[in-house]
Amino acid sequence: MHAATAHTRPINDANRLGLDYRAEANALTYAGPIVDVHTHLGSVASARLFFEAADHYGITHVWSMSPLEIIDELRDEFGDRIHFIAVPNYANKDDPDTFTTDWLKRIEAFADKGVKLCKFWSAPRGLDFAGDAFRLDSPIRKQGQKLAHALGMTFMTHVADPDTWFATHYADASKYGSKADQYPALERLLDEYPDTPIIGAHMGGNPENLDFIEAQLQRHPNYYLDTSATKWMVRELSQHSQRFIDLLTRYPKRVLFGSDVVTNDDNMAEHGYDLYASRYWALRTLMETDYHDASPIVDPDLHLVNPEVDPKSTASLRGLHLDRQTLQHLYHDAAYDLLMKS
Repeated sequence: MHAATAHTRPINDANRLGLDYRAEANALTYAGPIVDVHTHLGSVASARLFFEAADHYGITHVWSMSPLEIIDELRDEFGDRIHFIAVPNYANKDDPDTFTTDWLKRIEAFADKGVKLCKFWSAPRGLDFAGDAFRLDSPIRKQGQKLAHALGMTFMTHVADPDTWFATHYADASKYGSKADQYPALERLLDEYPDTPIIGAHMGGNPENLDFIEAQLQRHPNYYLDTSATKWMVRELSQHSQRFIDLLTRYPKRVLFGSDVVTNDDNMAEHGYDLYASRYWALRTLMETDYHDASPIVDPDLHLVNPEVDPKSTASLRGLHLDRQTLQHLYHDAAYDLLMKS
């Protein structure tokens, strides 16, 4: 299968194939509601354009890591289509209080607004601006986890990045550690809060090694995953298609659909609709179809690991053609049962 509308629209980094994303949405056959548990809606104006794309691709509800300060504005306009995830004030990341005392205050402030999901972002690059306080098991992080748990929050974690980054950005293992070094703290967290669901963002940070991820799911019934980080997921899950299908079959409703769409006024102004729609086209095409061709989204990691590769290169996308029940679990039921049922 190939895209029917290739070369019909202007080319940009979110649309190297020149697709008509509106028309392409109509060609996808899954008709049920889709819940996206991993977005970053950064302004009301960009959220309006985002929801235009979301409507075309059947996205009925999203969870967003939006700034605390704009939650009320977003709710006033979009109602319960948006649920929120508590996060630090990343816009003020150079202030050391952002990830210590201010973070604890914000967890409480998010909870006061009814937010029930709290993100503990512990990617290795966080060490560059917060030092050891950023580690998932640092004293201040453990204090935040205790507070979020007392407030009845579900957790989301981000503990590792692509293998390509450990070969490049994180090549200094004496500073960042290896990829394997990122997981013991997560294992301890899962053991410490067995009654708290914990969602591992970006397929637990390891779509390259689904055997490792499955072992974590076996050990920890409270552990869930999301499919966010579209470029990364397209690249890796296309290469491990049967292994991913096996994982979804053995662990129904433990994998939630997520995109990692980021919206703000700047990216809205430049190819905004294509940027937002491209993530849903790529993920839905990956999950639903037998498409086997190029992804339309520039993947900087390809050039990062091999400078001879064109910086505008895209990964190969090999569709998984999941069955209807598996799609329903992934797209809707997993998120509904975990985050929406009560």
